Order: sequence, then structure tokens, then C-alpha cells
Amino acid sequence: MSTILNVQNLTAAYGGIQALRGVSLQVEEGEIVAVLGANGAGKSTLLKCISSVMKTTGGTVDFMGKPVSKKPHEVVEAGLVQVPEARQIFAKLTVYENLRIGSNFRKDSAGIKEDIERVYSIFPRLKEREKQYGGLLSGGEQQMLAIGRGLMARPKLLMFDEPSLGLAPVIVQQVFDVIKEINAEGISVMLIEQNAQKALGICDHAYIMQTGKVVAHGTGKELLADESMVSAYLG
Repeated sequence: MSTILNVQNLTAAYGGIQALRGVSLQVEEGEIVAVLGANGAGKSTLLKCISSVMKTTGGTVDFMGKPVSKKPHEVVEAGLVQVPEARQIFAKLTVYENLRIGSNFRKDSAGIKEDIERVYSIFPRLKEREKQYGGLLSGGEQQMLAIGRGLMARPKLLMFDEPSLGLAPVIVQQVFDVIKEINAEGISVMLIEQNAQKALGICDHAYIMQTGKVVAHGTGKELLADESMVSAYLG
């Protein structure tokens, strides 16, 4: 396997508050990598910095062997795509229009049509709601739409920020099943998640963050079996 994402000594701050303190991690091609930790650990900040939505104060982010662009839209075009926390779908646009926005930079009409049908095959509920406004969808349906929109960019690495947040247990299981399915199709995955048990159960490798630093890492099975680690950092 080759390294698709390489983050080294990343630092970032909000005003005078240090949010990331020398974070280093890697995602190998084809892997699911989880980043875990309590609220305020710096997980979402890490994703924002990788996506160039937030400026860093130090360190490097390389994607597929090259430094990531400082322009977020160019990061997406390169294949590094984020499914944001709280879904952030466009409430006043239809399901179909939300999906089309995910492919906004693409010019291959036939491929776009094919990918929309692919999203509908993964999430049949979205096909049923195709002409419905995003704001009228349930929380679970909005999460499906956010994932579908991310897939429309044809990602090489898809980053999820708290995909299970606020969802019913049956929908949470469906979301994790879809993440595994996406990965099985060849898309690398980075997963920011508070549901540590679920995340460790599907990931190849995991990093645990606390106060802006990586404090532990290992395979999902190793960390899941380490009760003291789970108790100390994941509650």
C-alpha cells in the first residue's frame, strides 16, 4: 500500500488558543482510518486544516505525494473530499440539486448521470425524495444526502466528520455499513467519530487525540482490546 495522506507536525490556532499541537498521521491507500477523542480534542479542526478550510500555523499536509492546495475547491478537485459535521446540506435545494452541487467542478455529463444513479442505488430513499427540498428531509436522510454529495466529487479519500451525530441507532448502523461499502469499492476513508466502539470496529488504524495532540495510535482491534486506553481517552 502507498500513503495517500501524510500529515506531519501540523499546528493551528484560534486566536491565541492552540488547537493543534504537532499532529502527525497517515492514511494508506484503501484503509479506513479513525480519529477519535472527546469534544475539544481538535478532531474537526484537523479536518478543516487538511481541507484547507482553515489556515495552519505549521507542519505539512501531503495528498497523493503532493502538498495540498491552499484553495479548498482545488483540494476537492484533487480527490480529497469532506462530508462535514452536521451535514450542511442546502435546505432550499432539492435532493437532486444537492447532488449536482457535489459534481459542480466536473464536465463529464455522462459520468455525472452515472454517479447520481450510483448514489441512488446506495441510498434508495434519496431516489424517492429526489424532488424534495433538503430541509424537509429527516436527519438520517440528510446524512445520506451529505454522503451522496461527497461521492459525486469522485473522491480518492473521503473524510467523514461525526457522521453518526444525532442519528437513531438503526440509522447509525446503516451509515457505518455504507462507509464499509464505500471503502470496499476502493475509496480510502478517514473517519472522525465520537462513537468509538463503532469506529474501532470497522477501521484498519486509529489515532486518539487529546487537547490537540495524538496521544495513542494502533489498529482498531488493538485499541478496542485495550480497556485502559478506551477508559482513559474515550469514556
